[in-house]
Amino acid sequence: MKVYAVFLILIGIVFAQQSDEIPLVKVGNITITKNEFVSRYELNPGINRRKNDPDGNKNEFLLSMIAEKLLIVKAQREGWDNDTILTNAVKQIERMLVRDELYRTEVSQKISITNDEIKTAVKRSSNDLKVYFLFATTKKKADSLSLKIRNGKPLENFSFTQESQNECSGPDSAIARWGDVDERMENVIYTLQPKQTSKPFHMDDGWYIAKVMGRTTNIAAGENERKIQREKVETKLRQRKELSRMSDYMGNVLRSTKTDVNSRLLKSTIFHLWDIAQNNNPVRTDSTMFFIDRLLITLLHEAMGDSLHFTFVTFPHTTWTLETTLQKIAETNLATANPTFSKIRIDFEQRLRDLIDQEYLTQVGYARGLNQSTAVRNDLKIWRDSYLSQIVKKKIDDTISISQKDIEELRRVFSNDTSLIFNNDKAIAKTKEIKTIGNIDRFIGSVANSTEITFYEKNFKDVQVSDTPSMVFRILGFGGRMPAVPFVIPQHDWINYWQNKDAKLP
Repeated sequence: MKVYAVFLILIGIVFAQQSDEIPLVKVGNITITKNEFVSRYELNPGINRRKNDPDGNKNEFLLSMIAEKLLIVKAQREGWDNDTILTNAVKQIERMLVRDELYRTEVSQKISITNDEIKTAVKRSSNDLKVYFLFATTKKKADSLSLKIRNGKPLENFSFTQESQNECSGPDSAIARWGDVDERMENVIYTLQPKQTSKPFHMDDGWYIAKVMGRTTNIAAGENERKIQREKVETKLRQRKELSRMSDYMGNVLRSTKTDVNSRLLKSTIFHLWDIAQNNNPVRTDSTMFFIDRLLITLLHEAMGDSLHFTFVTFPHTTWTLETTLQKIAETNLATANPTFSKIRIDFEQRLRDLIDQEYLTQVGYARGLNQSTAVRNDLKIWRDSYLSQIVKKKIDDTISISQKDIEELRRVFSNDTSLIFNNDKAIAKTKEIKTIGNIDRFIGSVANSTEITFYEKNFKDVQVSDTPSMVFRILGFGGRMPAVPFVIPQHDWINYWQNKDAKLP
């Protein structure tokens, strides 16, 4: 089954489990709602789903969710729900949700778009402009060029000597499409008439003079096309306004913060990263990628030794060791294309600045009490349940022992797999995997035998889901991402060990 990676902007989205939601199954004191079922079914890859069996896929997924809840029921009975590993894992998720909630309350909820703004943007988005540009490094040079244009010299007739090209260049041409061009540039060129030349205007790299040479109008033919165009325009306007609002908010909040970074350790780390990059990729191309991941951290351990345990970043409220910082960077999937020493340094330092900013913003969220907000608590409960069920499975896994008799039985069953016959380590791993799955199924079945399970059959039959596999990420406010919902591990054969056959389940 082909799995498609889908990246959605899910800032502030809440999969709430409110009391008025439609119940599908009640497992002890835990209710699986339609909301949780649909979100987790739709937003994660469908492992082992059969293309022509949508009802069977739905049934097995629900049984797997019931299995997760039964493991939680067992954990609650045994007092395993205060496990330190669980607490730490849930805290990391909570921190991300708190920061995302801060973004929602301070940025996205404070954005408004007027009808006039939408009308103007829709009109602009219907026109592609052919534009010529002159560029100058200083305002003085740009004003000089502008004066020549006002005196009658067409912009397209300019040319510059080799000596003057360090200060002026052009004319260059481009097709400008609304939404793809810097907003500052748009605000100039979309006010020009064909053959009209602008005054000099400033951009990040210098000064520009633009002339609109032609215009192509794209007409939305039908109502549906106009609706799609308007939605795209509104999305782009919101993105721009959120970016501006976020920048202003971060500037205000972070202005007075102070963080100490061990500069000597930073310099040493970057040199070691460069050494590893050279060893891994002695010949670089544009497609060469250098990743900061867990394997790289292991290599740095070998090269830097105890230095990884030194304090690297010092905040007023906490400190990070170099190893902690590297782990945080690795979780962001930092990769440098065609790595040079300069590129590695720039990417590493920028990602470090981003993480430091996010740490402060997270603290602001906690100070505001956003960890107690309904949105955060509802989202966090789903993640806590998922982690808790995994901890119970780990406890079962730790009890599994493999005998030589077990291995020989496996080899008899898989007699055609020569790798299991001749590779003892692989045979042991496969034997443990099969035995663990069986033991977990029996364990869940035994919990089910002592737990009241209520199935709301009609509610479940009414649930409509898509069988298109996807992997959806929630893009977090102020940077970063996380899976939209926790993964549901397939685990449905436990029902074979359930003795209450009179109670109906899918």
